Amino acid sequence: MRILGICGGVRMGNWDAAATLAVDGQVVAAAEEERFTRVKHAPGNLPTHAIRYCLRAGGLRIQDIDLVVFPGITYRNIEARLREYFLFVHGHAPKIELCDHHEAHAAAAFLGSGFDEALVVTYDYSGDGVATTVSAADRRGLRSLRRWPFPQSLGLFYATITQHLGFDFGEDEYKVMGLASYGHPSIALDWLLSPSKADYKLNDEGFRSAGPGEPPLSTQEPLFNHALLQRLGPARLRWEEIGPRHMDLASSAQALLEKTALGLFAHYRAETGLRRACIAGGVAMNCVLNQKIAEAGLFDALHVPPVAGDNGLALGAALLAGWQRGLPLPPPLSTAAMGPEYGELEIAKALSEVGSPSRECPDPAAEAARMVAEGKIVGWHQGRMEYGARALGHRSILADPRLAEMKDRVNAVVKFREGFRPFAPSVLLENAGDFFERPVESPFMTRTFGVRAQARARIPAVTHADNTARVQTVRAEAEPLYHRFLAELGRRTGVPVVLNTSFNIRGQPIVENPNQAISTFYGSGLDALFLGKRVIEKKRP
Repeated sequence: MRILGICGGVRMGNWDAAATLAVDGQVVAAAEEERFTRVKHAPGNLPTHAIRYCLRAGGLRIQDIDLVVFPGITYRNIEARLREYFLFVHGHAPKIELCDHHEAHAAAAFLGSGFDEALVVTYDYSGDGVATTVSAADRRGLRSLRRWPFPQSLGLFYATITQHLGFDFGEDEYKVMGLASYGHPSIALDWLLSPSKADYKLNDEGFRSAGPGEPPLSTQEPLFNHALLQRLGPARLRWEEIGPRHMDLASSAQALLEKTALGLFAHYRAETGLRRACIAGGVAMNCVLNQKIAEAGLFDALHVPPVAGDNGLALGAALLAGWQRGLPLPPPLSTAAMGPEYGELEIAKALSEVGSPSRECPDPAAEAARMVAEGKIVGWHQGRMEYGARALGHRSILADPRLAEMKDRVNAVVKFREGFRPFAPSVLLENAGDFFERPVESPFMTRTFGVRAQARARIPAVTHADNTARVQTVRAEAEPLYHRFLAELGRRTGVPVVLNTSFNIRGQPIVENPNQAISTFYGSGLDALFLGKRVIEKKRP
């Protein structure tokens, strides 16, 4: 059975449009619309380009699709609108089915885990009128244990603090998470979010909401009201300098989020006896929280998918429909590389179009390792594009983690972003224990680990202020080329670790095709660009 999962929407409140093709329960292709349109999050869009890619990757026409699944059971008249969309844009409308937003999140988490049974928690801003769910899952399906309706939302709580700190909600929550490491949890916020053993309550006293018949609040309007300002003081304007109180507020919000979530996990772990957990939803993008859950001693294993946010709803919708129909369950997810890839002819054409000089590179892993070891910053465009927010060795910018100044250099001349934001390391799975505390396999950068005391001076560029790092472990079977690059880098430097950040500059989506990679290369301070087996270098004076 050929199932196409899609997400996104036809209004500005819908974003992170994506598509996933599953055939007989197995994922064939998946991609996010933003990578093709170059508009971050693709707000208000259905995933037209991502659908076309999935069909090409599967060698299918739209007429070959048996079912389209969309997460949005509360959207009025959405089936009819989707039918008209498919007829107008794609020339044919397959059968369309709706599923629950949070059930799609849960399916994306559980069905990629390889677990036979697990506690599944989904939490985000809101979806289908619900903000948090707790379920028990096994190979037969999901059993709902508790649902929190919006506005009882942990995502709303964190988004509001994000806005008060001068950042964009729905986009910059990760900046608050990074900033939290520089502060102290000294600001009382339990009047706003009150956790209890198995519950929490958000006090609506501090929030604004749209009135009856009004459009929902936009990202350019405050979520908070004057009551919150009276408690917390004036909101930071985005051009104002970040000071100690901003750091303390970020730290306080992070600590309260962790306390609330850990209470829920502890209660439902005790109630169900389940020893494994899966997490999805926008709050599951908080890798520091994920570390706290993993290290709390509650569970034997924790799985967070590489597409935990709304971009993963397409994956979840496609897999959920197959699960409900008794199709074979997919194997454990070992790679996020589900997107487009480009061959030698396509790379040569892109280079020719811009007149860019390049040379052949028979062994890009060895050549890139040499350059990184020499202190160069390289762009790495190899194989299929990743599905999800993290660059995992296919659309990456790579640099030497041994140089303390490398963090500031990459921030200043390549990424053009705030200096307090950390960079993540990729490490050979077999060497992870040499650098990080209590390491487990972490192929998708979904949690942080403590950096061992003796390793901090060896990899300062990827060691955050709190001596943690958001780690990607690399297994040879899953990522052979990237594994070989790390092994060669380790042979040259004694450190099989690389600073790995997404191949984009601030405000832009991760690059998808060679033309985008070339444009980003020339528009930033990258020293070299590896496109398959071709390399471009900048001649420095």
